[in-house]
Amino acid sequence: MLLADALAIDAERALSLYYSTNVYQQMSNPKYGLHLMSDGYILDELIEELRESQ
Repeated sequence: MLLADALAIDAERALSLYYSTNVYQQMSNPKYGLHLMSDGYILDELIEELRESQ
């Protein structure tokens, strides 16, 4: 929901974007430790990755 709010998009679109990112892959793999980071940090990483992909 943070991503949806930050990008002013609906939750379904935000989830679709999230599942297509490297951040999602890193969140799914405990070796990266990203799951230990704050929501704000993860949101910043998501937004940065999405900006770089455009």
